[in-house]
Amino acid sequence: MRTRNKVFIGSGIFLFMTLIIGYGLVVGSNWGDPGGIFPSRFPGRGFHSASHQKDIAEFILWRMDKLARTLHLNEAQKAKYEGLKNNLSSRLSTGFEERRQLRARFLEELNKENPDVQGLVESAKTRINDFSGFLSNNLDLLADFYNSLDGDQKRLINTEIRERMAQHHS
Repeated sequence: MRTRNKVFIGSGIFLFMTLIIGYGLVVGSNWGDPGGIFPSRFPGRGFHSASHQKDIAEFILWRMDKLARTLHLNEAQKAKYEGLKNNLSSRLSTGFEERRQLRARFLEELNKENPDVQGLVESAKTRINDFSGFLSNNLDLLADFYNSLDGDQKRLINTEIRERMAQHHS
């Protein structure tokens, strides 16, 4: 191969790599939209913003209410559903803030010259145990609510679950 061809091929590869890296930098930062019309794809270094977390909580509760309306619940079933919903709602409202505080504590501790790793591990274990208890309690409430449903209502719930699983596993 001649020297001139090697220069052209090498220059083309260098230009291509420069374009790819430049595109990645523009997409991953606010350079692409300094006015803020389109938000950055990675605000806060990849962590969801607090407003996004509130949107998720509202969406989860909205979906639950939407399905509950289609079930035409009686009063006893509505009471069990409201108990489950209130438990989830309270955890969703406080859980995001607790997670943010724990993350801030971790970052603060890890920025120290001699971080207390054992303390961080204990905090993580406590958080995991608390969350595990929360899940266990909610699964019990969910099972109690499901057992209070009649056959047609259970069939509607099972159909909805199968459809969602089919969408996510296809």
